[in-house]
Amino acid sequence: MTDLSLINAYVAGVCKEIQLCSVMAGPWSGMPVHTIYFGGGTPSLLSVHQMQKILDMVQNSFCLAAGPEITCEVNPGTVDDMYLAGLRHLGINRLSIGAQSFDPRKLAFLSRIHTKKQVLDTLEGAGRAGFSNLGLDLMYGLPGETHHVWQTDLDTACRFKPAHLSCYMLTIAPGTPFSDRCEKGLFLPCDRDQRMDFFVQTAEVLENHGYIHYEVSNFALGQKNCSAHNSHYWHRGAYLGIGPSAHSFVPVKTGASWDTHPGAELVFLTSGDKGPVRSWNAPDLQAWLDVLAAGRLPRAGCEILTPVQEMLEQVMLGLRTKNGIPVQALNRDIHAVMARLENQGLGIFFVPAGAPDIRRRFRLTRAGLTCLDSIVDTIAGKIFDKMHFHDNF
Repeated sequence: MTDLSLINAYVAGVCKEIQLCSVMAGPWSGMPVHTIYFGGGTPSLLSVHQMQKILDMVQNSFCLAAGPEITCEVNPGTVDDMYLAGLRHLGINRLSIGAQSFDPRKLAFLSRIHTKKQVLDTLEGAGRAGFSNLGLDLMYGLPGETHHVWQTDLDTACRFKPAHLSCYMLTIAPGTPFSDRCEKGLFLPCDRDQRMDFFVQTAEVLENHGYIHYEVSNFALGQKNCSAHNSHYWHRGAYLGIGPSAHSFVPVKTGASWDTHPGAELVFLTSGDKGPVRSWNAPDLQAWLDVLAAGRLPRAGCEILTPVQEMLEQVMLGLRTKNGIPVQALNRDIHAVMARLENQGLGIFFVPAGAPDIRRRFRLTRAGLTCLDSIVDTIAGKIFDKMHFHDNF
């Protein structure tokens, strides 16, 4: 959102969409809400009162589980002690701070408007406000970055002992300003060997500080501090997205989809041969508001996932995590790929503690995670070649 005069209309729209989703609950009916996440932009632009309106609507519209994880993303420099204390008073119990770096040169390259001091002030203010579950986002692998610079970022972060660290490698996606600058020769991106070295450095340093490397880019001080919200995505649980461009997902065979013609409402799928449903909202803010004003859900489209898409998603998401993927339902060719990966030290078969042997799983080692994309591509090729799968994968 670039027009801040529309914030009140946006908040009203969010509340309206939550209310409509509750009335037309369908697959969501009776499902307890375990996590609430304010993100996808700069939610700290909302006032505490506006946040309260949204939370009140969620609580009045859905059944909240006991002790839900409620996260709010905040950007350094946009919040003060009073604001942070207000968020904590609302019941928000987890902060995700988009620091990206403590280094002024990295912040300038990333076009961040905050300073190192503002990052430190926000971390200290969050502690004073009573936030013990604190997440910090950092980025590495920037052009010209050295291991010393990244080590300093990691050391600075660890001094605060945040409960959670998300460490992302800079990705230069086509069509972005970074891509344009790179094509013009304004900087050279890190090569593959440098990126792998940074990744290994990150894992080793944070594990030495007591962090669990539970997802390729995420680290937690103990299992209890793993992000419940993000873990739900990676395990392909049901989620409901609210706002422009938001996505929702119903993983069960009997799901719900939405027609896109004017006046259409929820259309429930009851046939047993239908698959999980993913839907998405209109991306344009005004179009989203107009549809809500007419009393309709702002769904721009949906898709029913095929069994092959399901398996691909589970492989792509599962191999990112320490929990890995179940192997008992995969075809012989994929088993052979996994066996080769284990022989090369890139993966490992394991049985979770207390589980029967039939629940055997496969995960990547640290070395395997450094070449995650190529491994996923190889397994995806086997899935497409054979397309042998079981519904209980």
